Amino acid sequence: MTQNPAWAAVTARYDARAKKKAKPPSPEKLVQKAIQQAFKLKHQIVLIHIDAGAAGMRAGGAGGYSGIPAGFPDLLGVVPGSGRALFIEVKAAGCKPTELQTRMLALLKAKGAVAFWADSVDSALSQFQEAA
Repeated sequence: MTQNPAWAAVTARYDARAKKKAKPPSPEKLVQKAIQQAFKLKHQIVLIHIDAGAAGMRAGGAGGYSGIPAGFPDLLGVVPGSGRALFIEVKAAGCKPTELQTRMLALLKAKGAVAFWADSVDSALSQFQEAA
């Protein structure tokens, strides 16, 4: 089966646009993925990424407000056995959470959740061991 030359040209244009738009993951996203993998392997905890605030609006205008308040932690999970909620605010190495994020973590801790911020896998695992 031969491909229609006109269709091939259109496909090639779309492929080229997609390659130009593709960005490498941010340093924070790399830390986030590593933390998710580590918790899954070491503690059998699946951490779900939460898109807080108006992130959908910032990402290109589509999607709108997520309904999750600004300052809400990036990752959400459940601690096996205790059933406690687990929240992790992820930062790139050397970065710190905003005041709003710090207040949100304090509120979640006050409600009985395991909540902290981390800028590395080691930081996340050690804080989890201390809190859980």
